[in-house]
Amino acid sequence: MDVAVLMSGGVDSSIAALILKEEGYNVVGVTLDMHKFSRENIKRTKKITKKIKIPHIVLDVKQDFQREIIQYFIDEYKNGMTPNPCVVCNSQIKFGIAMDRLKFNKFATGHYARISHEDSWVLKRGTDRLKDQSYFLAMIDKKRLKHIIFPLGNYKKETVRRMAKKIGIQFNEQCESQEICFIEGSYLRFLENIVQTKEGDIVDTEGNVIGKHNGISGYTIGQRKGIKKPDTHPYYVVKIDLQNNRLIVGRERDLYSNILFVKHPNWLSIPPPNTPLSMDIKIRYGQTPVKAVFYPDKNMVKFLSPQRAITPGQIAAFYAGETLLGGGWIS
Repeated sequence: MDVAVLMSGGVDSSIAALILKEEGYNVVGVTLDMHKFSRENIKRTKKITKKIKIPHIVLDVKQDFQREIIQYFIDEYKNGMTPNPCVVCNSQIKFGIAMDRLKFNKFATGHYARISHEDSWVLKRGTDRLKDQSYFLAMIDKKRLKHIIFPLGNYKKETVRRMAKKIGIQFNEQCESQEICFIEGSYLRFLENIVQTKEGDIVDTEGNVIGKHNGISGYTIGQRKGIKKPDTHPYYVVKIDLQNNRLIVGRERDLYSNILFVKHPNWLSIPPPNTPLSMDIKIRYGQTPVKAVFYPDKNMVKFLSPQRAITPGQIAAFYAGETLLGGGWIS
């Protein structure tokens, strides 16, 4: 069976391709040409596909990436939100536009996640808890699941590294640590060159003006850095008031809430619920899932215990044990 494997030139996607080849698939390595930094990925992947003896093609998605990811990233910060470009790239580019254009029946990546077929197709957490990437897949289209393979879902990262050494290819771990693939250096500097900023007030939770900011773009909920106010206790951003161009700041205790609302909920492994549903939820990638109840009539989540720095623009990922039920954008 033919399978397209998205390959970035990193260790995970390369070993994913190798595993599928060894399992008997006809593997084609595909590198997405997404932005100006893709050239190195393409060059690196060409060497790897030659080494493991599979064909390699490049798919140009630069215009799509500019429209769907870079412009989204800019617009979200303009609107006082904190974007998650990796989630959008997975749903719109990798498991959207790329799948449609490549027209392979099976499509694989190096994500640490699992797909299984029980009564229906379901997406599950990767067995390596430290590397599980199911959070970033919460917004992909349910109908895509039957076409996707995650070869690394049952592997530990250390095992993958050992496999890489065994085939004699040196991998640059920097690829993994790069937060935003289309920005070199600080994202704040990137925004400064694009987004027009306007000075405004920094206000405490009681409405007192305590300082000035140089523009709300780039601030995020829970941020402490950049709030220039001498005090014995630190201030944190607790709300971004876009309409009045104000940063509202408070103490650590003001960051906690037990309620959030989501927009565009996406149900991957179950039908949309019509009654309140108990679940585990992650509101950021590195978090351990916490207990909550989802109320579908209001698209509201109520946590059993208050959560710190619930951030509009990020993803709330819904879980039931190992299974990723779906997710929604925090509004």
